[in-house]
Amino acid sequence: MNRTAAQAAQAAAEWAERAETAFSMASVRRAEGDAVVERRGPHSESAAWYEKAETSERERGIAAAMASMWADVAGGLHLVEEGEPK
Repeated sequence: MNRTAAQAAQAAAEWAERAETAFSMASVRRAEGDAVVERRGPHSESAAWYEKAETSERERGIAAAMASMWADVAGGLHLVEEGEPK
């Protein structure tokens, strides 16, 4: 599939948004785990929240890497579309 620079930039923006969402979710999930610990809830419940937070943090890392990759692709495509040497 051939993409334009604008399409690649859009993909970068979408991945960046996913990274932001995952970052927010990690914070919320970690806070939920902390709340369970504070109220002396079951260890299994807090552990589950912390595990979900770690999953969100991994998702954030992947999404941030994808956003960066698509931004690089957009930059390269822009140069090609403008006829500039790489």
